[in-house]
Amino acid sequence: MNNNKGYTLAETLLTILIIGILAAVTLPTIQKSMGNKLETMRIKTMYIIEQTVTQMLDDDTMYPQSNMEASIGLANTNAVKINGITYQGNTKFCELFASRITKAPSSPTNCTANAKTFTSADGVDWYLPVSNFSTKQMIKFDVNGAEEDPNCTYNADNCPKPDIFEYYISPMGKITEEE
Repeated sequence: MNNNKGYTLAETLLTILIIGILAAVTLPTIQKSMGNKLETMRIKTMYIIEQTVTQMLDDDTMYPQSNMEASIGLANTNAVKINGITYQGNTKFCELFASRITKAPSSPTNCTANAKTFTSADGVDWYLPVSNFSTKQMIKFDVNGAEEDPNCTYNADNCPKPDIFEYYISPMGKITEEE
């Protein structure tokens, strides 16, 4: 009478083979259902931009909309004082926007044209316009920071899954993909 309670090597290998086949079949489905992290971050960042710009334009302490003002919307670069800080000129939008976003530790605000303005707490690198908003201005962001690849904007051949996105903001706060 043979009373073996263990598994043979063949039974163990067969079990591993079956588990491997099941994993190979289900892994692509699981990956598709998880979504694209870069696209998710783009959507999140666009929501932040839309909400922040709308709140800024609706706040008369930031952008007064009286009939006496010659410039309306974001083109109103006249000085405003908020919490003892004066915002004015072509850096007004950049500084006000940056003041409303939670920044990463040790990420100062740099409102210089064509330079990274700051890194937010969620790791997004922001490039805000430094302008008087006489025309549409580009707002750019890198959803995973400069340290992580692919570091490119959309191109069907070279960059089908970008992490850098560029949008344009009008003086009235409308955000579009095209200039």
